Amino acid sequence: MEFLNKIFLLLLVSIILKIDAAIAIADDLILDQIISRKEMVKWAGYGEEKLSTITITGKILCRLATSRKSSQSQIPVSGALVTISCVENMGLLLTGSSDSYGEFEIELPSNLHAIPNIERMCHVTVYHVPRSSPCGEAFTGKNKALRLAYMGEGVRSYTSDIVYLRPI
Repeated sequence: MEFLNKIFLLLLVSIILKIDAAIAIADDLILDQIISRKEMVKWAGYGEEKLSTITITGKILCRLATSRKSSQSQIPVSGALVTISCVENMGLLLTGSSDSYGEFEIELPSNLHAIPNIERMCHVTVYHVPRSSPCGEAFTGKNKALRLAYMGEGVRSYTSDIVYLRPI
């Protein structure tokens, strides 16, 4: 009798597991019929489709004194290296460089898009200026705050505005 009870329990467990598997398969089939793959990817928040874009832009200028009356001449700093660092992700530094107009643009990876108040949590630092620049010897370690410049249609753009350097 004990042997029959064990066989009965094994059959019962096997049937329950098969029913659970069948229900899971049926749920997947129903979900596939109701929601297309494109909608599912968007709903789940991952996949091939990019859901949002966050860029940080800025400009680096070198201020040169042109006369003793202290009128300023400003020239773009080309090839300056900048970092974006965020308080929440201490080990992560994003880097970029300025173009011939002194402008830079760095796109944040999607794992940083959920950081609240990016303008308070992240900052830009100019950490290297080419020696060929008139501001090549300028102090470069100062952090520059961000401000929200644009938001809409899954795009956010922050700017550090203009970072001014002076020759030493």
